Amino acid sequence: MGEFEMKSIVEELILGKVIRGDWVLLEYDPVYPMEGFAWGILMPALLERGNVVVADFFGVGDLLFRNYLRRVTGEEYSRAVDLFGRIRVFKIGPGMASYGEIVEEITPSYDPGAFLRNYHTIVSRMSRLPMKPDYFVTFGLGHYIHFGRDEALKSLLTAISTIPMEDWVGIHFVNTGVLDGHALSVIEGVTPFVIHLSTEGIRLRKEGGTVDI
Repeated sequence: MGEFEMKSIVEELILGKVIRGDWVLLEYDPVYPMEGFAWGILMPALLERGNVVVADFFGVGDLLFRNYLRRVTGEEYSRAVDLFGRIRVFKIGPGMASYGEIVEEITPSYDPGAFLRNYHTIVSRMSRLPMKPDYFVTFGLGHYIHFGRDEALKSLLTAISTIPMEDWVGIHFVNTGVLDGHALSVIEGVTPFVIHLSTEGIRLRKEGGTVDI
């Protein structure tokens, strides 16, 4: 699938369908070259449309970013560094965030109460940013759930049911190889849009909307 076709799919499946308050779950196979999609196609498209805030768990987004940068040179490299410098980053756990500006560093917790406090901190800081965010992107959410198992799922559901993010679109990258079917089903069930990316292409698995009776 060529880059032009991929960009058209992003415009149609993601940017053309979602509204503020929606969640988009971007599931990807472990062998899918996510760095090219995330940093070469999706993130530039989001930044063209508005302001982006990233929550990066364990530096997963940074690892993908550095993998992407190693494959670009010259003017393209300079443009990428300048463009992604506009991103505001919440760094959650160890790892780096060599793109954008770090707003806050947060220690990950699997206790629902502590996670809720961290989540509230992120939402409050996002609301007070001079440039209001249009998109909230997470990297490494699947890794957080994998490491914390049921407690992580409970913490996540407690947070999103208590403090919904209605002022921006949420886009969440999840490596399906790190999650079992049970955990994946839980987060798919509360997400209006589920898109799966693999070497065979991009597939819209779930689209939020009304049900005809």
